Amino acid sequence: RFSVRFREASFLVGVIGVVIDSDGRVLLFRHTYRPFAPWGLPSGHLRPDETPAEAIVREIDEETGLVAESERTLELRAGRRPRRLDVWLLCRVAGGTLRLGAEVEEVRFFPLDGLPDLIAEQARFLAEHRDLLLAASRAHRVAPDGVT
Repeated sequence: RFSVRFREASFLVGVIGVVIDSDGRVLLFRHTYRPFAPWGLPSGHLRPDETPAEAIVREIDEETGLVAESERTLELRAGRRPRRLDVWLLCRVAGGTLRLGAEVEEVRFFPLDGLPDLIAEQARFLAEHRDLLLAASRAHRVAPDGVT
């Protein structure tokens, strides 16, 4: 007798936040657990019943105390590992008080043309989307009532 047992396929959904400010700078975290490329974009994983936008807002809050808003999805990419999907989201800081989480040593905004050593995939992504990110930063300069 021969039987086959099927399991439900599972995969990991990661979120990566590209937080851009009105001066065209991107928010980077210096993580405690990455000695060779310590700087990186805010990132994490979805929890059950959580949207990608909710996940990145939660991750930014947990790691920095900053309140972020996810503005839109930039891209979906197959992750570095099998069975992984990364959702890249455009975000902005909406408030909060900076406090560093256990995994983060430093938080800074860097100009797109002056980035520190980053994870290679993130550096490539920022270079590929530079024009879009600069356009988004210009949009942040105008207040809702039209006052800059």
